[in-house]
Amino acid sequence: MIVTFFDGDDETNYLNGTAIRDNGRLFQILRSMRNRSPFICELVGENGYYLLVGVGTVGFVQYSARDGNPPYLVAVSPNSEAGESEVEFMFGGTPTPVIRRYCMPFDDVLQIAGYFQETGRTYPGVAWDEI
Repeated sequence: MIVTFFDGDDETNYLNGTAIRDNGRLFQILRSMRNRSPFICELVGENGYYLLVGVGTVGFVQYSARDGNPPYLVAVSPNSEAGESEVEFMFGGTPTPVIRRYCMPFDDVLQIAGYFQETGRTYPGVAWDEI
C-alpha cells in the first residue's frame, strides 16, 4: 500500500507529500528525522486510514480513520513499567503530551509503521487502547 508522509510540525519539510511504496524508504525517512526534537508526523494510507507517529528517542503510534470518525487506537507500550508520566511531541508548533504508557522504543514504532505501510491495518503484535 502507498502511504503519504506529512511532517506535523514543519510544513516546509521538503518530504511533505512524499508517496512511500516500501518499508525501506519509510524507515529511511523516519530514522533521518530522529535528530530533531520529538515531533509528530502523519502517514496517510490510500485505504482511508492514517497513523500519527511520534518520532524521537522514543515514539508512539495512533491509528485513525481519515474521515475523523472513531475509533482512535493507540499502541500500548510493551514495557509494563511505562507509567503515567508524559513525553512531549511537537505538533503544529505546540507541545503535545503523550503518556509513557503509549511511548515505546523507536524500533517498535518502525515495526508498527511498516506493518501499516504493507497492510493498512493495526499491527497485531501490540495491544491497542481506544481513546
